[in-house]
Amino acid sequence: MRAGAQALRPGRTWEACGGIADVSMGTRRLAWREIERLRAHRWRTAPERQIGSERGALRLISELGFVLLMPMAGIEFPSIHKATRKAWAWWDWKQTLPGRKACYYAKVLRRRGTLISWEWFPCFYAAYADDTPYWRQYRDGLLGRSEKQILDLLASSGPLMTREVRLAFGPRSKENTRRVKSILVELQTRFLVAAAGGDTKGWSHHRWDLVERWVARGVLNEAAGMGREEARKRIVRRLVENLLATTAADIAWVLGWRRGEVEAIVAGLLAEGSIETVPVAKLEGEVLVPKPWPAKGVVGGGSARRE
Repeated sequence: MRAGAQALRPGRTWEACGGIADVSMGTRRLAWREIERLRAHRWRTAPERQIGSERGALRLISELGFVLLMPMAGIEFPSIHKATRKAWAWWDWKQTLPGRKACYYAKVLRRRGTLISWEWFPCFYAAYADDTPYWRQYRDGLLGRSEKQILDLLASSGPLMTREVRLAFGPRSKENTRRVKSILVELQTRFLVAAAGGDTKGWSHHRWDLVERWVARGVLNEAAGMGREEARKRIVRRLVENLLATTAADIAWVLGWRRGEVEAIVAGLLAEGSIETVPVAKLEGEVLVPKPWPAKGVVGGGSARRE
């Protein structure tokens, strides 16, 4: 895709980008319907592949490494919601799966609920977190007073339910509720707090704890031993493998990273041959696809630890 060409995101279907018929991979032409079929298989949206239990949800998270809880407007992305055949069964899993530490859950990608396997957690932590103690981040001006207040509260009395955090933070009011929720989202995106289970009755609520206390020490040590550059490289590669066809612009948008940084990572992956670019019919440019192109039954392109 030439500089300044339209991205596939946000809110643009492939058809809107030019009525795509197929993709060319060298001498082979790959029909767009093949991409859609493979996505349906791997994302478990095909009727015969949909999930109906926690076990199935955890299998999908493990297969892809990270998925959204709910679909994201503007881009096709694997989600537990779309993969589940039972209406609303998925809603409780955001509490029950992290509640038994089967996976990690927090608002990460575009500040949306993201379920991350423990195999891939070290990459995300290394890519997004500042592993210095939060009180030192506050001292250095990297955290605000309100953020530190909630972290201090969790450190001394956590884990706590959302309502307990809200009542301890300030007087009962809509403004205070909105402020607490906003702070909790910010702390999640920085990997300082995580959902540690919660209440599934009625309109469910999370229980919150410090990441440094809730996540197993061995997993945090693995993250500490991984460089940020390597972690981000692995995430970009897996994102291409999961999406099957995407662009650097969309990757940067989803991950919240600078476009130039993502383009540099993509250039490195292209040079080593783990992904490739292919022209798209009637679209002024190319898309990124995994290399080699996966067979229908193959899910994932290697673990985070083996790459």
